[in-house]
Amino acid sequence: MAQSIVDFLVELDTNSKLMEAYKKDPVGTATKYGLPEDEIKIIAEKNWDELSSRFDDTSKTIRVINY
Repeated sequence: MAQSIVDFLVELDTNSKLMEAYKKDPVGTATKYGLPEDEIKIIAEKNWDELSSRFDDTSKTIRVINY
């Protein structure tokens, strides 16, 4: 499914079912979505600085979700 954590977050913004699953279990949802282990670790550790650095397209709005 996901090519990267950036794709995952964009999908979260547009897919309400995925968002609801993420709210309940962020790590489990990211794992099920197919993110690589190093990107799942970013979510598990809530490393939002690293996450922000992965957005290289400044035309997109960065949306970090904290639940």
